[in-house]
Amino acid sequence: MSDELKNVTATVKWFKPEKGFGFVRLADGTGEAFLHASVLAAASLPNPVEGTVLVCDMAQGAKGPQVVAIHSVTPPENPPAPRPRPARPPRGPALEGADTAPAVAQPPRQPKPPRERRERVVEPSGPAVMAYGTVRWYNLDSQSGLIEPWEDGADVFFDRATLRLSGLEIVADGEDVRYLAVGSDDAPVAQRVELI
Repeated sequence: MSDELKNVTATVKWFKPEKGFGFVRLADGTGEAFLHASVLAAASLPNPVEGTVLVCDMAQGAKGPQVVAIHSVTPPENPPAPRPRPARPPRGPALEGADTAPAVAQPPRQPKPPRERRERVVEPSGPAVMAYGTVRWYNLDSQSGLIEPWEDGADVFFDRATLRLSGLEIVADGEDVRYLAVGSDDAPVAQRVELI
């Protein structure tokens, strides 16, 4: 992208008011751009919903293209309804007619011998997707963690091998990251993690 593009048409992909930013898709199909709440505030505009069309100016920021001014806003014809999260199944043996025989005392379990830790190799099972999220947790003992995506979807698994491949040693809970994930929609795995 050159220094600045004027009067570019873009559609809001998503905007999170609680985080103060989002992303827009460029109408010419050349990619996405960052949208910060300060640009909306400068134009005295409310937080946009998905599908809102903007005519705006773009400039190259430190981490890629970003919206720097907004000239006009066209709300979507059919605003998206919030997507309900699927209900989790109940835990425990709450099925009708389940066998209710009295429990038999079990002998105490013997501790398992420690296993040798091996680096995990993930075979891609779908297209790789670059996305943004927040580290939900990272456990130093298991050397693995989860990223909560900013868009709806399942948490993304990552481990120390992924961090090392990304040039990182450790990440902290609550840090915002950009990641490349592969796998199915309900079990994505990060292949690369970058701090943003």
